[in-house]
Amino acid sequence: MKKPRGIRIRLIFMLILLLFIPILLFAAVSQLRLNSAMRESLDSRVQTGLEKSNRSLTLTLEKYDTLLYDLSTDDDIIDMVESLNAGGKNEEMLKINLRRELKHICNRNEGVTGLAIFTRDGNCIYYDGLSSSSSESLWLNSSMNLLQDKMEMYQPVKYVMAAPDTPVYVFSIQRRLIDYRDIHKEVGSILICVNEKVLQKAMERISGEVYYLEQDGRVLSAPDDTLIGASIGCDEFWYIGNKKYQDYVVAFAENEVSGWNIVEFYSMEHYRKTMFDQFLLQIGLVLGVGVVLVAAVLIVTRPVIVSVEDMLKAMNRVEEGDFSTRVEKRKNMPAEMNEIADGFNEMVKRTDLLLGQVRQAALEQKNAEISALEAQIDPHFLYNTLDTINWKAIEKEEYEISEMVGDLGDILRYAIKNAGGITTLGEEIAWLKKYVRLQQEKLGQEIQIFCSLDSIAAKSPMHKLLLQPIAENSIKHGLHGIDRAPLLMITGRREKDGLIIEVEDNGRGMPPELVDILNQKDYHRENHFGIENARKRLRLYYGEAAALHFESSLNKYTKVTLFIPILEGQIIENCDS
Repeated sequence: MKKPRGIRIRLIFMLILLLFIPILLFAAVSQLRLNSAMRESLDSRVQTGLEKSNRSLTLTLEKYDTLLYDLSTDDDIIDMVESLNAGGKNEEMLKINLRRELKHICNRNEGVTGLAIFTRDGNCIYYDGLSSSSSESLWLNSSMNLLQDKMEMYQPVKYVMAAPDTPVYVFSIQRRLIDYRDIHKEVGSILICVNEKVLQKAMERISGEVYYLEQDGRVLSAPDDTLIGASIGCDEFWYIGNKKYQDYVVAFAENEVSGWNIVEFYSMEHYRKTMFDQFLLQIGLVLGVGVVLVAAVLIVTRPVIVSVEDMLKAMNRVEEGDFSTRVEKRKNMPAEMNEIADGFNEMVKRTDLLLGQVRQAALEQKNAEISALEAQIDPHFLYNTLDTINWKAIEKEEYEISEMVGDLGDILRYAIKNAGGITTLGEEIAWLKKYVRLQQEKLGQEIQIFCSLDSIAAKSPMHKLLLQPIAENSIKHGLHGIDRAPLLMITGRREKDGLIIEVEDNGRGMPPELVDILNQKDYHRENHFGIENARKRLRLYYGEAAALHFESSLNKYTKVTLFIPILEGQIIENCDS
């Protein structure tokens, strides 16, 4: 059976239900709201950063677009290019002047690594800031003269080597030269080459990691230079080069000025760390409240629990029979427990007094009943026996009278000496045989007795005169007046916890109704003392552990079975049977 919970456990459990659950719900709601707020903040941060990146790129490109526009609309440059297109004696001088102008512009503007002018017939006049030369270029090639119908074109990043082991990435913007005096007249185009570092510099004020891509996914600018020029698909953003971006938020935007794609990665580490710190704070709060509550319960309930435990210990000792137990009252014991302790002590005191009185009264009553029951046998038995002997002496004048008187003396000595005392089954049957010999004279015919006992059963202890009422009933009611030789059979055997004695006659028997009545524990019939006497004595001597059972068949037999409990090892060795 499951042990019930104590008061302290119940109080702690109730406090957990009343306080912990609301605290846990509050912590869970707070965590969810914080998560939502952090997510909204992160989304806002990403959107703001993306807009900032887009504006920064636009401003950076507009700076060079403006420079390129000024050059493409400069009348002096337009005139020199048209003169080159027309040909003439001063062609070399015009080229020298153009190169000088390009060199000045390149040196005055940060990030510009070169300028080139393409004439209508495909001639190229340039200045390379990386090599500081107008005759050799690290970044210029024939494929750059691609501008046709477009007014302006952004060309992809190109890898150049300005010095050994010093890679440089550049991108270029190309614009048509326009003669506003005749806008349909083809003049040529101008190209500006810009260092890719200006794009990375524009990224410095962005909190995330920014990549600039062409529309086909080719990387134009990246925090890691080794990734520039690589092609990345839309499904490859979680893993770029050797860097993993699984724990990042990705944002996309298209720059309207250049048509490039801006891809930004924002780390979730700060977000997750904040959430984890908040979670630990909530757990710490819950645990702290729990510890405080448990400590409060232990402190508040300690006097009550100690008092209850003292009361339980006292009750257990009283249950074991120690009625001298008293509950000691403590200084910090609650008033209610003081009253319970006083009531308990008074109850134990009165119970002990009453039990003593009951035990004394029961002992006196038991002794009185035993004396009265055993006294019923002697006068009645003595009167009948003496009367029988008297008539026998008058009518027969035989010598067997002396034998009967001797048997009677033995019977009286056995019954009177230590009345109700302990004997053995062997001695009880030896006495019973003498009693039957006297009774058979009254019956008028000899009663044959057959006994069957083993040595252990013969030595087994029992109270005196328990078999006498049974034998008397067999002779008086069973064997009297039958037309066959009367027979009395007595058997005894030991079993695990008791002695079983069977007394059987071959007399007239009894109807089933009478047998049922005799087997009832509360059996009582007027003027029939024998069986009632035996049953009461069994109950007084052995309690409910003893038993008396009747079996009978009309005109055949009657058998009485007697069960007497015996404690283990309770055997009397000095047996003369």
